[in-house]
Amino acid sequence: MKHTCNDIERRHYVLLVLSIIVVIGVTLSITMSLKGNNDDKPHVVLVIADDMGYNDIGYYNQFGDINTPYLDKMAREGMRLDRYYAQSICTPARAALFTGRYPYRYGLQGARPILYGSKEGLPVTEKQLLPQVMKDGGYNTYLVGKWHLGFSKWAFTPVRRGFDYFYGMYGGFADYLTHESAEPESDTKAFDLHEHRAEDITADGTIEESDERNTDLIAQTYGIHSERLFTDKAVQIIEEHDLKGGHPLFLTVSYMNPHSPLQALDEDLDRVPANITNQIRRQFSALMGSLDMGVHQISDALKRKGIYEETIFIFTGDNGGAIQGPIDSKSLGGTNWPLRGSKWTIYEGGVKVPAFVRGPGIEPGTVNTELFHITDWFPTLANLARAKIRMEMDGVDQKDFLFGETKRGPRSEVVLELDPAYQQAALIRGNYKLIVGDPAPKPYHGVYEPLTGNSTWYFDDTDYSRSMYADASQSCNNKVSTYLQNLENTDFSFRNMSNIGPFDHSTIRLYDLETDPGEHHDLYGAAGRMEQLAREMYDVLVERCADMAPLTFFNGEEFRDIEAAFSTLRLGSPVGLGGEQPRTIINKWRPWIP
Repeated sequence: MKHTCNDIERRHYVLLVLSIIVVIGVTLSITMSLKGNNDDKPHVVLVIADDMGYNDIGYYNQFGDINTPYLDKMAREGMRLDRYYAQSICTPARAALFTGRYPYRYGLQGARPILYGSKEGLPVTEKQLLPQVMKDGGYNTYLVGKWHLGFSKWAFTPVRRGFDYFYGMYGGFADYLTHESAEPESDTKAFDLHEHRAEDITADGTIEESDERNTDLIAQTYGIHSERLFTDKAVQIIEEHDLKGGHPLFLTVSYMNPHSPLQALDEDLDRVPANITNQIRRQFSALMGSLDMGVHQISDALKRKGIYEETIFIFTGDNGGAIQGPIDSKSLGGTNWPLRGSKWTIYEGGVKVPAFVRGPGIEPGTVNTELFHITDWFPTLANLARAKIRMEMDGVDQKDFLFGETKRGPRSEVVLELDPAYQQAALIRGNYKLIVGDPAPKPYHGVYEPLTGNSTWYFDDTDYSRSMYADASQSCNNKVSTYLQNLENTDFSFRNMSNIGPFDHSTIRLYDLETDPGEHHDLYGAAGRMEQLAREMYDVLVERCADMAPLTFFNGEEFRDIEAAFSTLRLGSPVGLGGEQPRTIINKWRPWIP
């Protein structure tokens, strides 16, 4: 059969077209496959409440003085975590969350936050934080709100630790309206609100902040409640997220609510039940209501975006409720009823906090009574992101249990504390909890009802005589001096339990949390009952001492430099609140160590 030139040309043309189609098809297949690797990953929104007590959320509250309908609704839509533990104070809790590792491994353990002007921070030897592992898994990563893991160096700040974007505060607390903060020991106040992007990082690892950029931020935010600012920013991030970009959303919203100072807006106070007449508790309740409304707005933004049912939504406290402060013993408004203790303690009231998770694959209306620690979110979310973990974890991957693929939780014990400075350690194994050393500084040994009307607090001083603060002359005001004396007399390079307490009645407490969640009945005691179990748990802590790092701030030199930690800005237009004198000069916290 003969072929003409036209036939041959036509055949070549057809083959060429088919080849192009095959190449395009393969390319699209690869592209869709790669895109699909992220398309089937859920978005993740993680919300943190600050100093929220066990009894300070609607679904646990027993006194009718807290109203959180939207948080309660979301908890019903998912899984409530009823044996969930964090740390006893802000900085260690956030460190545990973002590293997936116990704070004693890198020197941030203990009931001790990073202070303004402190040189310390979450050590850069912790090379892979949760935002970084999520970024490795293809996520866009955002932090809105409180950081509290150090800012003396740019290397400590959020966009240098894995977040693509940060809008919030470096330190532990600030005025809700002026966004200024100062430690009690210093008269220096400085503005603590910042906005950074990863692309702003310069070749030398710093971020250029012009005076104009800083003064604009002050002018735009001064006088606006931080909850409103953080909620609005979170909503904006959700609305502007590119769903076609192949990168799911990882958004952390770290509210300051309901941490002191108690500064609720009138519109939030109006929603507090009228029968709550104590003004401190009203302020606290209003701050919880404000947080609840913020979560409601975030969930509505997810719904408008069409991704609410594709989002894993996590809500967690950072530590137990703050019961009372060093000046006014009824100044902070929280309650952990019926749990014993407060923030700053290793009693249940200091470390057991409300938490829940909802989203695709989570059975609605479930209550998880298995052990869960705040470190567990790291490996669990890394699994969801299909990202490789490069650090040794203390957190346990709970994904299979959360999604109903296993009937029992994978965690059997939690090391709650290992701190030579406060001379305390604690371990939970199954239903049992061992405490070594002093569980709480005076006056935080008690169980406290909320401040309603003229009610008084119930103070349970069982075992209080065994506390290092039991001497009546030891007040809350000189707790710090006692603490510093402990530091001076402690060799932190000597990593064993001699820095905390020997195995004897003077230092050991053992509780059965299933039958005694309020920790009133010491099973070890003078008679030495259950000594074998106590000894086994004590030995676990002894073994863990081998991994205990020296405290980050105790290195023989001054660990704070207040005057170097801020810059002074001259504003183009004065700012002021109410009847205060308008101001044209404001200080601003900033990194200062190269």
